[in-house]
Amino acid sequence: MDFNFENIQKIIFSPPIKKDDVKLTGRRIKIKNQEYMQFEHILNNQAFHENILIADLQEFFSEKILRYKQANIFLNDAHYIAFNKNGVINFRKTKDKLQIKNDEHNRRKNYIINEGDNIPALIELGIFTQDFKIIKSMYNKFRQINRFVELFNDLSGKIDEIYEKYNKINVIDFGCGKSYLTFILYYYFINIKKIPVENLKITGIDLKKSVVDDCNNLAEKYNYKNLNFETGNIKEYTADNINIVVSLHGCDLATDYALYNAVKWRAGIIFAAPCCEHEINAQINIKDMRNILKYGAVKERFSAILTNSIRCNLLELHNYKTELIEFVDISHSPKNLLIRAVNINNCANSAGIKRELDETLKKFSLSQTLYNLLYNS
Repeated sequence: MDFNFENIQKIIFSPPIKKDDVKLTGRRIKIKNQEYMQFEHILNNQAFHENILIADLQEFFSEKILRYKQANIFLNDAHYIAFNKNGVINFRKTKDKLQIKNDEHNRRKNYIINEGDNIPALIELGIFTQDFKIIKSMYNKFRQINRFVELFNDLSGKIDEIYEKYNKINVIDFGCGKSYLTFILYYYFINIKKIPVENLKITGIDLKKSVVDDCNNLAEKYNYKNLNFETGNIKEYTADNINIVVSLHGCDLATDYALYNAVKWRAGIIFAAPCCEHEINAQINIKDMRNILKYGAVKERFSAILTNSIRCNLLELHNYKTELIEFVDISHSPKNLLIRAVNINNCANSAGIKRELDETLKKFSLSQTLYNLLYNS
């Protein structure tokens, strides 16, 4: 053996010696600046994953190869085959190489969800082909999915804190639609965070019964236990013990009601990507800025930014550390802002924030739904 295990990019263990074992494929991934080999095997049409630190890969390999007749080992510039003959392991270098362009490899290694990952729901939802390749026309959607997972994974420590406190992760996804990200959240918690399925509950809420039925059928088809979808209205929805609230592209006031529910439930984490902020756009009429706001696109964007800044301040007033960040590049979607908030049980300057917020609403003669729900209902 004349290679370093730290340089391996991919490993395929196959065929297995015993019939009970199955093919095992490992791909190099990066999570929060840590390098792993993510191993995947398929059992009863369900994918299972295990992440092994690259530093521990040689020890893992030495144990695992004893259960297989051979393993294909790919480096950037070489391909080796390890042969197991009665417990004696021999390595042979071949002329084949793993074809990964440098720029492609650098792009992919930072993804948490990768092309080739066995996520059957993404085939059904039109993101992956049958062999788990990205459909070209869906590449922007794939990038959005990964961006979402990366932003979510940034809060991995808070997720651990919630799980340690409640021994449960309970997620509501308001306005889930086709549920690309709902299914990905399930994958993230089960396969990356390793939350036992019995300690996980994810519920997608949408107004369209046909969409809800399709999502429930998909969850049942792939045996995604404790992933359920319900027909419901955000305004009227009631629940208990919710840890995480997600609302992506909730149109206009839907975002306000999702945020209100999250605050009312004291959810530990809030993810909301607002869109179509009509409420303030319809009200705003500022004499001193008439010439500035006479352009429709300027007024629309100003109203959206003002609306979301108000929402973020309101979350801070209710003890959430809040960020307003770009969800995806604006070239991929103009609806690219994400409100990410974490409950910290402390607001050091609540009186000052409330006073300035009241002054802003009075100055612009505005009525804002989340404000009214929190203070006037």
